[in-house]
Amino acid sequence: MVRYIADSDEDAPTLHEPAPNAHLVLLVEGRVSQSFPLRGEVSLGRDKSNGVVVSDQKVSRHHASLTPIGDAFIVADRGSANGTYLNGILLTQPTRLKDMDRITVGDTQFLFNTSGASPHAAIGPQPASAAPIILARSPIQDAPSLLPSINDRSIWLVVGCLALVIVGLLLMLAVLLGVYLGSGQVVGVVSLIR
Repeated sequence: MVRYIADSDEDAPTLHEPAPNAHLVLLVEGRVSQSFPLRGEVSLGRDKSNGVVVSDQKVSRHHASLTPIGDAFIVADRGSANGTYLNGILLTQPTRLKDMDRITVGDTQFLFNTSGASPHAAIGPQPASAAPIILARSPIQDAPSLLPSINDRSIWLVVGCLALVIVGLLLMLAVLLGVYLGSGQVVGVVSLIR
């Protein structure tokens, strides 16, 4: 189940408001189900605070966002557990959307539509892919500021801490083995392992 949440009653279209220039179209089993107008930034996820709430267990609470920049939209993953895919390719950084791009979050698929043409014509059989390709298409240079990302230093810090914990556990195991078997037998066991 997917539903659109307007920020307030003021977001409802009026007679004087121009039509939105982009829509996010929900595809169910390859067919058009619902269309959500894109006015400003829209977030996707399971949490009810998102603009588009996606009831899919593979979707994170705050999964992805679509942000307008000029007359274009940028899609960005928001650190989701299962990733956001654009046309079958895992997003690694914020990326500019093109008309009729397919956005996949969990098992839910959307079509990005700016042409105003019926999305029914663009939907055809989807190519089956064996494994996701981890690439990004045409990144925007100033787009990384849209999404807080994990920098390389913090990843290496986590890896280093895990390595220290593993070394500590191995030392503790060696001490316990030495106490249990006696120090003379530990040397013999270690030489047998070599």
